Amino acid sequence: MNHSLLNSMFSKRLRPLLCLLLVSVGTDSCFADFVIFGIPGTKRKTVLEGKTKVHSANLIEFSYPGFPSITLGNEFATSIKAPTRQEEFRRLFQKANRSKDINDFLEAARQALQRGMLKEFYECCSAAYKIDPLHPTVVRLIEARKRVKQELGNHDQVATQLKETTGLKQMQIAVSRHYVMFHDTPNKKIGRKKQTRAEQRLELLEQVYEAFFMKFSLDGVVLEPPKEHMMVLLFNDEQTYLRYATELNPELRRASGFWSPKDNISVFYDQGSTEEMQLMSSMAEKLQVAKQKARGQGDSRDIAYLANSFDLLIKISKEESDIEVVSHEATHQLAGNTGLMPRKKLGLRWAQEGLASYFETPAGAGWGGIGAVNASRLMGYRRIARDPDRAKLDLLVSDALFDGASDTGQLGDAYGQAWALTHYLMENEFEKLVDYYRRCSELQVDDKGKILRSDLVKVFLDVFGDIRILERRFHEYMNTLKTDVERMVEAMN
Repeated sequence: MNHSLLNSMFSKRLRPLLCLLLVSVGTDSCFADFVIFGIPGTKRKTVLEGKTKVHSANLIEFSYPGFPSITLGNEFATSIKAPTRQEEFRRLFQKANRSKDINDFLEAARQALQRGMLKEFYECCSAAYKIDPLHPTVVRLIEARKRVKQELGNHDQVATQLKETTGLKQMQIAVSRHYVMFHDTPNKKIGRKKQTRAEQRLELLEQVYEAFFMKFSLDGVVLEPPKEHMMVLLFNDEQTYLRYATELNPELRRASGFWSPKDNISVFYDQGSTEEMQLMSSMAEKLQVAKQKARGQGDSRDIAYLANSFDLLIKISKEESDIEVVSHEATHQLAGNTGLMPRKKLGLRWAQEGLASYFETPAGAGWGGIGAVNASRLMGYRRIARDPDRAKLDLLVSDALFDGASDTGQLGDAYGQAWALTHYLMENEFEKLVDYYRRCSELQVDDKGKILRSDLVKVFLDVFGDIRILERRFHEYMNTLKTDVERMVEAMN
């Protein structure tokens, strides 16, 4: 490849870590084809699940759902068999069909929800209902579904409140079953479903909304949905968003999105409008030009591979960055509007960020559903676990770990620790965790509206008992979690 050409086009920071591994399989329909890519401009690695087609001894075509296929050389390829998420679910569903055991159907439903497969989740719930409509879990799911689907009435009053609160009178309005959104995004139909940006965002918000309530009902708690539409702002570009956000709070200049408890508004922007993303898009355009100019030359194939791969990764990265931010902030808003979390009390950051991170779909996971192993959060946890000065859970549950973060790296690690403890408690101590949330909501606050640290720790110990025993079990559990990349590498060895 003409490396001097590429070096002139990319800074060291943005030079992509492309085509680290292409995982392809034969014709067995029970298995998927995977590509592990490095996201351009970051240290993050992404597993892409799609389809491959072998064209010759050294050419493989990879197709990611909803995007044009790309062609790669076999020097980037390694073969491995791995079941798709759909196939893993189907195996559980088929097992349940054979056993006719309601618990097998409910387990398949749990796995479908974790994978973001709402249609399949309801398929399992329907099968469980036919076996025993009076089963306690089935009854809860029916009640939760009924509450989620109930009409909220006219949205005009909410729209007026949104306009008066924000002062943004020129924004367009878009409405879904549970949300009223002001936006200034184009009305052009884009993407795999030919939707506007506003329609895409509302659809994603509704997915998060429904999955949130179904997860809690499946595990034992039917939450009470908000009585009116929730309010959302969507800006078309990052700079307009930053002007609005920093007027509210200068500390929001680093936030990719946020929910304001005071105003009860979630605020987002199109992640494709960031300076870094625009720079990468510019690089992708230059690579496409280079690909055309290189036709007929000796390195044309390598340049074409790089150009096509880079273009695909940027498109996917834009989509998945939106998913990551929306799933996180929408969870904050839901927790604060269902009574699960205290809405206007300060001093419960670990629990609030831990829950939002648990429901967050990490970039690189597509619509990964709930409780996905988030690579960046897991790395943050691991860094803290290796540091005795920060690893004690007392620091986390008192919020001292967040308060003591001196830079963005330490703050990111605190998020990782909060995600990790929430992951453990959601999967192993769910009833106690919900009880803890609700008891924190009842705590008194000081004259600044903040819960005392001593009260936070006391409630935590009252609910969960000996913190050292919990700490040991927590770390043992976390040692079993692996990222998608780690699982792929292990499967190859």
